[in-house]
Parts: sequence; C-alpha cells; structure tokens
Amino acid sequence: MHGNFAKISSIVKKTILTEIWKLSPIFACLAVILTFLIFLINRFNIKLKKNFRIYGSLISLIILIILFAPTKTVKTLMLTKIYDKDKAKDYGHNTQNIQYFSEYSMLGGMYADLLESRIFNPNNYDKEELAEILEEYDKKETENVWEKSNIIVTFSESFFDIDLIEDDVKFSKTITPNYDRLKNEGIFVNMISPSYGGISANVEFEFLTGYSLDFFGKGYTPFMSLYKNSRYEDRASIIKELKNNGYYTKVVFGRDFFNSENVYKRLGIDEYEEKSDKKYKKGYWTGDEYLIDFAIDSLENKAPDEKLFYMNCTIESHMPFDDKKYKKYDFEIEESTLNNAQTSVIKSYAQSCYNADKELGRLYDFIQTYEEPTIILFFGDHLPYLSDPDTNEDLLSKLKYFNTGDELLNSYRKYNTGALILANFDLGKDENLEYLSPDMLLTTVINKMGLNLSGYYKWLYETKDNLPCSNYLVSSDVDGNISWTKDLEKEQKEFYDLREKMQYYVLIDGEK
Repeated sequence: MHGNFAKISSIVKKTILTEIWKLSPIFACLAVILTFLIFLINRFNIKLKKNFRIYGSLISLIILIILFAPTKTVKTLMLTKIYDKDKAKDYGHNTQNIQYFSEYSMLGGMYADLLESRIFNPNNYDKEELAEILEEYDKKETENVWEKSNIIVTFSESFFDIDLIEDDVKFSKTITPNYDRLKNEGIFVNMISPSYGGISANVEFEFLTGYSLDFFGKGYTPFMSLYKNSRYEDRASIIKELKNNGYYTKVVFGRDFFNSENVYKRLGIDEYEEKSDKKYKKGYWTGDEYLIDFAIDSLENKAPDEKLFYMNCTIESHMPFDDKKYKKYDFEIEESTLNNAQTSVIKSYAQSCYNADKELGRLYDFIQTYEEPTIILFFGDHLPYLSDPDTNEDLLSKLKYFNTGDELLNSYRKYNTGALILANFDLGKDENLEYLSPDMLLTTVINKMGLNLSGYYKWLYETKDNLPCSNYLVSSDVDGNISWTKDLEKEQKEFYDLREKMQYYVLIDGEK
C-alpha cells in the first residue's frame, strides 16, 4: 500500500489545489442546489419511494458512464488536472498502466493492467532442452580470478553523472570528483536500467536475482506482484547463492517505499533494516553520510570467519528537488540555459549527487585500509525525474544531452546509468564488462570470485558476451553498439529468446 501511495503521489500535480479552486464555483452551486432540494423534500414531505427505481437507474447509468467511457471531461479532470499524464508516460517501464486508465477508462484500464500482469509460457518452450543446458553448466567451474570478498553495495537513489549536461548547465566545480577519479581505479560499467524516474524496486529485482524485467508486462513490478505469492519463496536468487557460500547478507534502506521486507526474506536475506531517522536528514530524507556510517560499522564489527554482503539503499537523492531542499550548497551554477526556477531544481539535484559522491570517496578510502578483500559496487538505479516547477514537465527532456536528433540515442541516454566496481585489490582488466544491465552486474561479480554457484548463474554469466545490456526498449552489445530491443539481430535475438525461456523455467516453473 505504501509503495502504491508513493507511486501515485509522485505524479500528482502541484497545481491540484489551483484546479480545485477553479472548480469551487461549480462545487458551491451544487451545494446550493443540494441544499435547496433537501429543503423542498422536508418542506413538502416528498416521498421518494415511488421514483426510487428511476433515481437508482439514473445514478447507476452515471456511474457506468464514468467507469466505462473515457470521456474527454473525465480524462481531463483526472489525468490532466490532477494527475500529470505526460509525467506518468515518462516514468518508463512501470507506469504504462496509468496510460491505460487514460486511454481505456477506469474499468478498461483495470482490465489492461490485469492483462499486463499475466505471465505466459514463452514461444517454443521446451523444459527438457533447458534442463540439459543447466545440467551441463552445473558441471562447469567459475572463473576464480577475483578473491572471495566482502561485497558492499551502494544502491544510490537516482544517481546520474550530472556533469554530462554541461551544454546547458555549468557548475563552479566538478560535482562528482570521486566518481570521475574512481572510474580509473576500478571498472566503470555503462548500465541500461529497466526504469526511468522511479520504481527502484524493479532495479533491485534485476540486481539481486539476475532476472530481467524485459520478460514481464510493461506495468509489472515483481516486488509488489510476483513475490506476494509464497510459492516463489524457494526460487533462485543471488542472495541465496551468496548464503550458500558462507556470506552473511544484510540490506539497509534509508526509506523503503515498497514495504520490501517480506520480499527480501523470500529472496533469502539474513537481515533487513530501515533507517529513516529524522535526526540525520539531509534535505528531505535520511542522508547518505548516516547510511555509509552503518556500512563501515558493519565491516568493522562482522564475524571474522564469514564474508559480508551489505546492500545500502540510499534515499537522499529522492525527489522532490527544489531550492528549499538544502540550506547550504557547496557550489554555484555559473551558466544555465534554463530559467531560474528550473535551474534551482538542477542545483538541488546536483547537491544530492555531490553528497553521494563524497560518501563514495569516504567508503572507498576506508576499504583501502581494511584488511579483508572487499569489493564496492556503486551505481545509480535510474535517472531522476526533475519536475519543472511551473509546468511539471520533465526538465531532462529540455536538455541538449537528451535531444541529439537521434531517437535511439536519446532513449538510450534516458535509461543509461553508470556503475563502479571497486576493490582493495587488483581487479585486473576485462574487455567485456563495460556494458552490463543490473541483472548482469552482481551476476558477474559472484562468477569472477570463483564461488560455488548453481548452473543458472554460471550460464547467465556467459550470456554477457552476446547480450550484456538491455531493457524492453533499448539494448547494447559488448562494444557499446546500441539498437532497439525489438530489432535485435539474429544471434542476439536468439540469446534474448533463450533468456526468456530460461528465466521462465527457473523463476516461474521453479526448476533448479
């Protein structure tokens, strides 16, 4: 329920009170008419029983019209005046269902949403063929080129390399100096997120399971749908793979909008914690500094004979962004093609990135003094939705970086976030890690550490050389050549289809 509220409230226009005020004369007239009718009924002792069927039929007809007819008036009121339809459209993979309500009426939208939530057998689904593939991979060894290490994940809310918009906004200093520096210290990965502007839970799902959102309906959120069913409790996840290799697993949220604790238990987590402490807020949410303190403390106090997987889901960079979010800024904006109100939104978001970058540097410096082999994974889950204070339009859509004249490149950049793989030992060089989706990121790490893994995750790891990076819209090969996912060429299309069948076999059928 909390997750649904956050999802809906995030697309409510700031102008709703203005619109209600505009409609107030109509409400006042209706109130006067209703009052007058009540007076007449009481004054003349009018009996309604005789005409009850007529009134009931009329009321039922009005309700049916509202439910079934996507009339211009209803759509304008509900999805233009109250809900920002354009914003919903840009929310990406997970608000397609809101468009359904706009286009097909209330009940039509519910039906379309139901259709999207269904899961079908893939075409040419052959369980025996898939079982044979996994049996062969069960016998294979993993690479074992990295040391078995503690894994500290900073799942950085809405983090994006803001310096990329320099054609429109110039800052007085580099906003992400540690991020830029550490690209050369470790491995930098270009990711294609399954989400834009929100629904972090879908990125968590891909990252922690190795499954892809590509093979669900566009409005599907597994954390809110699939894992409600206890039958999926025994399904494979990377958390369970880590636990089978002696890891203690813990996830910490600055704020959990999806009430994910039960989901994480089904994924196999040992410990779940939400640290939404008002005393440590920066801006409107719990600060990154406070959460990184706990990550460092967990490393310092863990049992010496076990490895730690610690996932830190930050919240400081969550919307909203405005000039009141921070009392103090560490930089100025020297030039901007945007107006003052729009520029203040960019500045607010940039300060969030600046703070996240500062904590990334602190965490990295700490592990360099830490005795046990430790890997840091730092990445932004999706690009932010930066709302124009006057129109509620997405500010990113106004920037040159996202308006190249090439629709494919624009779409790729909309979903492209960066990830860092860092360590306190030499990671070496790997030619095929520059482009990965969230589902392949942790999958790659556990394979390169030589862990004892199930055949599915060893098989999945090898697919990165053919199709390392994709979402339902765009895909990239190992060299960064991008294409529409619907237009994948023969070999990539074959792997894409095979992944869909394998995911159905392991996740939905529950085969090991």
